[in-house]
Amino acid sequence: MVIRPLGPADPHRVGPYRLLAELGRGGMGRVLLGVAPDGRLAAVKQVHARLAADEGFRARFRREVAASQRVSGACTAAVLDADTEAAAPWLASVFVAGPSLGSAVERSDALPAETVRRLAVGLAAALDEIHRAGLIHRDLKPDNVLLSEDGVRVIDFGIARAAESGNLTELTGTGLVVGSPAFMSPEQAEGRELTPASDVFSLGSVLVLAATGKSPFAGPSPLQELYSVVHTEPPLDAVPVELRGLVAACLAKNPAGRPTPAQLLAALGPVTPVAHPWPPAVRAAIAEQRAGVDRLLAKDPTPEPVAVPPRPDALTAVVTQLSTPAGTAPPRRRRWIRDWAAAAAALGVLGAGAWWFVRTDGPTDRYLRMPTCAEAAPKLPLPEQRTDRDDLTSSLETTCSWQKKNPLKPDSWNVFPFAEVSWNLRRSYESQSGAALQKEIFGRGERSATGLAFADEAYWNSSPSRGGGCALSVRADNLIVSVKLWDEPQPSDCEQKAIRIAEAAVDATPTQ
Repeated sequence: MVIRPLGPADPHRVGPYRLLAELGRGGMGRVLLGVAPDGRLAAVKQVHARLAADEGFRARFRREVAASQRVSGACTAAVLDADTEAAAPWLASVFVAGPSLGSAVERSDALPAETVRRLAVGLAAALDEIHRAGLIHRDLKPDNVLLSEDGVRVIDFGIARAAESGNLTELTGTGLVVGSPAFMSPEQAEGRELTPASDVFSLGSVLVLAATGKSPFAGPSPLQELYSVVHTEPPLDAVPVELRGLVAACLAKNPAGRPTPAQLLAALGPVTPVAHPWPPAVRAAIAEQRAGVDRLLAKDPTPEPVAVPPRPDALTAVVTQLSTPAGTAPPRRRRWIRDWAAAAAALGVLGAGAWWFVRTDGPTDRYLRMPTCAEAAPKLPLPEQRTDRDDLTSSLETTCSWQKKNPLKPDSWNVFPFAEVSWNLRRSYESQSGAALQKEIFGRGERSATGLAFADEAYWNSSPSRGGGCALSVRADNLIVSVKLWDEPQPSDCEQKAIRIAEAAVDATPTQ
């Protein structure tokens, strides 16, 4: 988890929560670190604006709130508050300091056998609580498992549904198959009716990843992963021998052959209480997060009381509106889904009950489109820009230049600019992250520009010609901003100006 301080364009309050930083982002929206009026820290999930207008999505989000409220055991993150009817719906839960299992494995590769056993006990206990509440999680995967100081926490009930519900479309829309391919169960991949045993299969896949450092069904594409989930038996030689039999039972293709969470707990037995349940690398990640939060709190002044407008009770809204019929996906999304479905049918992966497959954990972009020069220029610390010509603006790039008036001809401009600012943006496509694409093409200049809180990375280029100057390039998520200044004889003054301009240019770019 990378804690990113909020910028001027970010929201600083959601409902009664003061927001301090961004904890992460995904297909549904962003997760922000908030402070409740009573001082408790909260993880506030705020839905993307583009989804808030979709009543079908709102119906699913209402179900998420209701599902989350029904589970409050020690192995999950309790929900504190929610507003499903806000312009940008949100859900606040207890903040859990700790890395996801996915990031812990990336950091330290396979976990020790005793750690995997402790993880298995915690996950089985969490699933036992979830299933006793009448729910099926449906998306148990490494990124939805947090390793906190005192144990496991299972999060994100975004696609959980009531086990007693007789119609999948009540939650997901017309026949939607939802989940993360490499951690689905065979019946989920084929679009068949699910039981709690589906979560147990996902548990087995998660334990293989923790024990070996690799997903048992990882493949070059989601469709290949789905095929492997349905048709292949993963090698378990690297799983600790004392866990191999239980993991193999969890991964039985027939749901009837899998143990229940209660049976897993009985077979695993109790774990020994210890002060530090996780390996040193995980403890270090927890300490880093704690330190980052402490620094944010130390900088956060005690706010003046802010009146929060009254709103209908969120849970009352959930109860009264759960029956709202789900909407349909917008046309562009439907075309994308149909393409996936056709390819899946060709591979023989999806059964007759599965109409669509939707990847819910794909990359999202912080920045949505290029600003025009007319939009951006007033927000930059530069003089008024000339308006008698068009600067370059496209879907991928905008370049704006500033020129001085010709002192000999007041109605004309100098030929050469004294400042130029350009924006370059890449959007994610399927599994290709826009931020990753920008990182690949982001070059390396003469020296790094460090200490820029608004940038993920930055460097200084060779100074432009014509009497001195400087050039700065910064990358912020899926956006690259370049600033060139001429006729600046003092390098230190030039660089300070370039930094201020670059920060303003990033803030002037439309975000989610």
